[in-house]
Amino acid sequence: MKFKVVKQTSIHSTNVQNKESNEDRYVLVNKHFFQEGDKLNFKLYSPDDKTHMSLFLQADSVIIEEQREKLKHLEQLFVLKSEKDKYKNFLENNLQKVLKNDTLTLDEKTEIVYETSTDLTQDLYTNPNALENAKLSKTIVEPILETIFYHKDTISSYLKIIEYDYYTHTHSLNVSVYALCLGHELQLDKEVLTALGRSALLHDIGKSKISSNIVNKSGALSNFEFEVMKKHPRYGYELALSYNIKDQNILDGILFHHEKLDGHGYPNQIDTRNIGLFPRIISICDVFDALTTQRSYKNSMRSYEALMLMKTIMNAHFDMSILNTFIKMLHK
Repeated sequence: MKFKVVKQTSIHSTNVQNKESNEDRYVLVNKHFFQEGDKLNFKLYSPDDKTHMSLFLQADSVIIEEQREKLKHLEQLFVLKSEKDKYKNFLENNLQKVLKNDTLTLDEKTEIVYETSTDLTQDLYTNPNALENAKLSKTIVEPILETIFYHKDTISSYLKIIEYDYYTHTHSLNVSVYALCLGHELQLDKEVLTALGRSALLHDIGKSKISSNIVNKSGALSNFEFEVMKKHPRYGYELALSYNIKDQNILDGILFHHEKLDGHGYPNQIDTRNIGLFPRIISICDVFDALTTQRSYKNSMRSYEALMLMKTIMNAHFDMSILNTFIKMLHK
């Protein structure tokens, strides 16, 4: 079963009597995250009808079994926009608790972790200049890594729920999940995997410095637009430095993820002699996710078609030993 990712979108109100619309006041949140025993310092709301919101849970309440059962039957759940930061802090502080919940199956845990990470990643990409993004990137990666490190079937569980509609933040999260799974297959240790996941998560953060007209263009880029787009790895590298990230592997993964082993990549046209492990892993995950993702101007490829293209037409771009490990991982 493929679950739909819950995104931080707002609800429209047609109630003309309200001076302030629901769109202005409420933010959609991840209903799957809330567990019995959670204490909330923000209010939760559910749509009462097409034009109103009802208070589902008051602030400073503890979720009990009856409320948890009711949550399962709600289509949507919201917080006040003014309390969004409290919700975000709640997500960050409770991810580890979800992983330790023995009543949840692996599929349920990966669904909650992925959907929650989607919310947090969107926040990261919406606020690219926030200095706390270094900490946030680690907060997002660690629970994903926990599920991968201790459950051998995690990759198949994540493949059921990965979002295949393209947004920069969902793409970046997907690349991080793939990279973490691939790094684990390559037997990298936990500390290196954490750095790899963060590098993959931030690999496209530099696109925030490029006009949205180019980043979100529905169709092929002009030569000029492509030259502008090719600057995003360096912009991302500079942003990572501003976050006070000093790990050179993380920085290299961001800066060199579009380099190719034959020397025809960008931004520096370096070749196999100078491309490290992180860019080699991230480039494979980046291209695979891009090829298998639906966009407004192109249909997605099936996994088999994407991998065949990468193995044949694009074979000079990638480290074949790592790509072969990636293929074996996907078909376990």
